[in-house]
Order: sequence, then C-alpha cells, then structure tokens
Amino acid sequence: MILFVHGMGFSSDRNYWKDWAVPLQNELAKQSLELTDEQFDGVYYYDLVPGPKHGKGQAEGVLQIQIIGLKKRAEEELGSLRSPYAKEIGAIRKLSDSIVDNFGDIFTYLYLEKTHQEVNKRLYEMIDKSKEPVHLIGYSLGSIVSFCALMQNQTAAQKVNHLLLVGSPLFWFKQGVARHADLDSRPLVGRFTNIAGTIDIAWPQMVPKILSGLDSNLEFIINPFNPIKGHQEYFYRGEGLQAIASEIVRGWV
Repeated sequence: MILFVHGMGFSSDRNYWKDWAVPLQNELAKQSLELTDEQFDGVYYYDLVPGPKHGKGQAEGVLQIQIIGLKKRAEEELGSLRSPYAKEIGAIRKLSDSIVDNFGDIFTYLYLEKTHQEVNKRLYEMIDKSKEPVHLIGYSLGSIVSFCALMQNQTAAQKVNHLLLVGSPLFWFKQGVARHADLDSRPLVGRFTNIAGTIDIAWPQMVPKILSGLDSNLEFIINPFNPIKGHQEYFYRGEGLQAIASEIVRGWV
C-alpha cells in the first residue's frame, strides 16, 4: 500500500491524492512495479490545520514570534553565498515572505498541541486501516507530520515498510520538530528516504544534515529557475516521478 500525506494549504477534496497516484502508478509500471488502484490512498487533515492567523490568545503570540524568527532566518540563509539570490536583497525578502506564507500551516501543527495530536491520529488511523505493509510518502508539511507521528508511536512505525520524505521543509522548522521528536534518532520504519529536488523553496537537500538514520538521500534538479514551482512539481514532472518511483521500487518488499 502506498499512502500519501499532503502538505500545507487547504482543499475540501479528500481524494487529492488521486492526482498524484495516477502518474506515479504509471511511472512505477515503467520501472516494472505493477500496482492496482486499490494500493493507493491518502491521509486527509486539511480541516485540522487552519493556519496561524486563527490562533487565539497565548498561542497566537507564540506563533507570531515563530513567524518573525523564521522570516529572519530565511533572509539570512537565502542571503548566503549558497543561494542564487545572494545579491538580490529585494528577491531575498520576497522569497522569505513566500516561505512563511506557503508554510504557515506548519506552525499550527508544531505549536498547537491539540492540532498536533489530532493530525497524528488521522495518520495512525490510516496506517491501521491498511492490510498491507505501508509505503508512506510525506510531502512538504506531510513529511514533518509523518516523521513526528512515527517517532511518537513505535507500533505505527513498525507497520511502515518505507518512509519517504518528499520536498521536506524540515530545515526551516527543525526547532519546532525538535519539540516533538529526537532529531538524532530515526523512526522504527523499515526504510527511511529523503527525496530532494533543487531548486525547491523548502530546501529539502538540508535534511541529511539535520536527521540521523536516513538509508537513502536522493538529490536531483526539479526546477532550475523557480523555487516555488520546484516545490510543487514532484508529482507532475518526470524528474520527480522517476526519483520517487525508483526509491519505492528499491525499498519494495
């Protein structure tokens, strides 16, 4: 069973994952792994993560502090020599604001305990529902949800044959993740993989420098010019599909 975990934003479509499953299923077939439609499913939790603007009282203050800190860190990192935007101050600020706007829902998951537990519960329920070994694909915020949830539940983790982090923004949110999970340990899954396309606004290529215990780290060019589109194209561009499919095939049991 391949189980998707979506990222940030909002959609009322609980079958969002079908748009990802069809092209991935075709790519897997090209790589000699034939799967049926019934072997794909997805975790839905958009309704549980309203975004920082809906925070109240003390929680709202905590979220705003985290947002300000993230913007500052984004400007510092994107202004370093490692970034193609190093000499464009205006572009740096615009891009850092975009990071916060695009990934804002992550704060509610990381800093509002009730939301954190409710989202994790959805994931556990879908894993328990599966009658087959689970290959869990956590995309964007979904990668953080998958990692945190499985680190907190060994029973659920042992039912996951392969955990794939795709386009993970862990670099920007490692302090928040560290509140819930030990970054120096790994979940008790069969295989643990990071999929990192560049240029991706989430900066997923930094994940191996933060997490211990990865079995595989695959880096490739997903979009050479636009980091926001790069983050959105993993299930729609050949490079992304080929990378994800190859790692699934490699870890398939």
